Amino acid sequence: MMVRKYTYIFIDVEATLIRGKQNIIEIGAIKWLPDGTIEEFSQLIQPYKFRKLNAHIQKLTGISTEQLLHAPSMKQVMPEFMQWCEGDTILVAFGEFDRKVLEDELLRHRMDSSFLYPFVDFQQKYMIENQLKEQPSLSKLLETFKIETNIQHRALADAISLYNIFKESNGSELIEKQQTNEFGLLLSEFRQQEEVYDLYLTFIVGNISSSGSVDMKSIKSINEKLLCEVKEEQRNVSEGVTETVQRTIIHPSEEVETFLKAIVSNIQNKVLITRSGLKQLSKINRLHQVMFPKVETITLQQILHSEEAVNEFTLNSLSLPLYEEKLPGLLNKYEANILEEFEKRNLFTKEEIPI
Repeated sequence: MMVRKYTYIFIDVEATLIRGKQNIIEIGAIKWLPDGTIEEFSQLIQPYKFRKLNAHIQKLTGISTEQLLHAPSMKQVMPEFMQWCEGDTILVAFGEFDRKVLEDELLRHRMDSSFLYPFVDFQQKYMIENQLKEQPSLSKLLETFKIETNIQHRALADAISLYNIFKESNGSELIEKQQTNEFGLLLSEFRQQEEVYDLYLTFIVGNISSSGSVDMKSIKSINEKLLCEVKEEQRNVSEGVTETVQRTIIHPSEEVETFLKAIVSNIQNKVLITRSGLKQLSKINRLHQVMFPKVETITLQQILHSEEAVNEFTLNSLSLPLYEEKLPGLLNKYEANILEEFEKRNLFTKEEIPI
């Protein structure tokens, strides 16, 4: 019989915006131990210099200002939660929000965040498994799996919902199936000139070896000048009133389409690393009628934590051959950062122990 050697912790946080920053007001978590038993953690948190809870959050969660004024602080709650999380655990949340707000809060309070990892975004894992383009909500998946629940938008209730969805969708197998040491790094620059759009694309295929080094397997680049034209069109502003607007039409390139399609066929079952997500590429993809598969996507910002470091991956007036010569050195320079993010996301293969 195969038994899990680690414990899953399903976590959800509720937060409110105070002085421009998200502040956690509640943590709820379910611990699923290898023997199948579960434990619960639920705690309201009073944010620093808290006065009054936003009316929308009060209505959404049912949490009152009075409850938070009597709740313990972040510095009181987190040591207890850290201790509760101790052991060989994998934290699982639904979406990117929970990890980001937890990391930001712990950094703000100068508290150690290492206990959070590995941290899995199950929403992304589910989307990859089912090749979904639109993000499913927790309530949508509860409906899909016919799971009944009475409360939502409270941390513990949402953590319980995630735990039930995870079990129904064979979440453990789903996570392990998507583990990989291979990645593709896609870098793009799109500059508007007078009569053309100057497009640069570079795609690196690499992997993380058993020794823990980042190895580059191949690198390919393309530079195309996409022809464009400006057309004037009439647009209805209101009844009987029109205005003239200018619309820029960019013409696709067969070479770019071929390049993008080669990336699509190559990126399957790999982690895709981009500068700032696929949104900046969506216009180019739509223009060339290319659709990327849903894969684990990481941005350089998430890996490097510094805009200055991310900017090292730009062309900066280099020719493509010189740019391609520069990139392996940057991968080597930030090797530890790449390894760390793979570990934080539980992307490396883990073996089960037979007993």
